[in-house]
Amino acid sequence: MNIPSDFWQEEERCGYLVTAAMKAVWAVQLTLLSCFDEVCRTYGLRYFAGGGTLLGAVRHGGYIPWDDDIDLFMLRGDYDRLLAIGEEAFVPPCFLQTAYNDTQYGRGHAQLRMDGTTAILAGERGRYAFHQGIFIDIFPLDAVPDDAVAQGAQRRRLVRWNRLLAASVRYAGSPHKTALKSAVHGVLSLIPYRWLYRGMERECRRYEGVATQRVALLTFAPTDDRWVMPRACFADGAHLPFEFTEIPVPADCDRILTGAYGDYRTLRQDPTCHSGVFYDPHRDYHHYVRKDEWDGSL
Repeated sequence: MNIPSDFWQEEERCGYLVTAAMKAVWAVQLTLLSCFDEVCRTYGLRYFAGGGTLLGAVRHGGYIPWDDDIDLFMLRGDYDRLLAIGEEAFVPPCFLQTAYNDTQYGRGHAQLRMDGTTAILAGERGRYAFHQGIFIDIFPLDAVPDDAVAQGAQRRRLVRWNRLLAASVRYAGSPHKTALKSAVHGVLSLIPYRWLYRGMERECRRYEGVATQRVALLTFAPTDDRWVMPRACFADGAHLPFEFTEIPVPADCDRILTGAYGDYRTLRQDPTCHSGVFYDPHRDYHHYVRKDEWDGSL
């Protein structure tokens, strides 16, 4: 990807200083986005900007100035096809990371990572051995039932699956681990993590193929109404400028952003989900995984 020379410069956006260091992180993420877009075009897969990335595209024509990541949405069918061709389509330095191909990776969605870089969440430092390069998030959108009772039942089942997954992986090495959590982890560690993960995904797919009116981020926020969205918004789409490139967006951005953020046009400097992440776009994460001292931020 050809990154314009002026992109790297520190600048103030909406009264917020975007440092040259953060621009370097953004540059890696935009390179990952370019790689991802090329693969999707090659294999006929559809994706959309989501979350803060969609908000940034609509409101800023790029990143929200205080944001530090890229979020992408894919309907479940396209997402599953992506995972099926991932090892063939993505070659180093890009790595498509899932719970099926990276030990101890405990997220419910895929991430595209860059070799030779670092993005370690503060709460995960020294606890896990999975790839911790700079990433972009790729979230599947799953069908949810139109019936409120059925939706509530699915949510309760997903909460139980997520608790099992958390106890199986995230209690390991946790500084907040109690004796009870240690015992629970000991028992659950006897169950293959991928078996539990497949159970969670089967529940997410429960209404796959059913012509429901809505889709949701079941692998990430199964009980959050903000991320239950009309399926019709993802039937088609357009492209909007994003920094020096462009990004696909859903057909009705306003409807999705209003449901997620309310008055999204009003500037509000909210923290990101990755608050406290340590980035280094120039050095591989292996250098830091067991490093005793680091400042935890840019």
